[in-house]
Amino acid sequence: MEPKNQEKLIFNNTCGCLFEAAVLERAMLWWSSGRVLMKNRKIYMHGNYPAVSIFDEKLHIHRLIYCYKNRKKLLRSIHVHHKDDNKLNTLTDNLEEIKDSIHMSHHNKGKVLSKDHKDKISLANRRRKGIKMKSKYPMPDLADYVNQGLSISAISKIYGCSWDTVKNRIHETPELLK
Repeated sequence: MEPKNQEKLIFNNTCGCLFEAAVLERAMLWWSSGRVLMKNRKIYMHGNYPAVSIFDEKLHIHRLIYCYKNRKKLLRSIHVHHKDDNKLNTLTDNLEEIKDSIHMSHHNKGKVLSKDHKDKISLANRRRKGIKMKSKYPMPDLADYVNQGLSISAISKIYGCSWDTVKNRIHETPELLK
């Protein structure tokens, strides 16, 4: 059975972004590596940016178009910046490649984080898997929790870290293993 030919793509722009249909169509076909795409395509907001789906992948349009124009897939550490700061403007002359650290400093210039916001960031970082327990947690408290018979899981919830961090900390301290 022969595969059917690729039909011209028809875009349903539900988010109102600016884009060049011909460029986006060629970019999607380039990304799909010659596999046939359904002709009716929806452009929707994914996060804060317009996106399309190509098979099981959600791709931001600005990144897809930039990759297509430069014929390379970008590392995650490289961002595609909108020169006019309009996230809905995905026209090719509005896009430029920029390193993530420079990109973030560009957008955060002059901003001051409140203590409440810094605390939220700190809490989110502690909840991430693999975050190690900081030295601000005194060992006597850990010993008290172990002596009270609390599980490693319960102790990790108290400290706000992963259970393997607590387990490693207990095993690093011989007096806790008695």
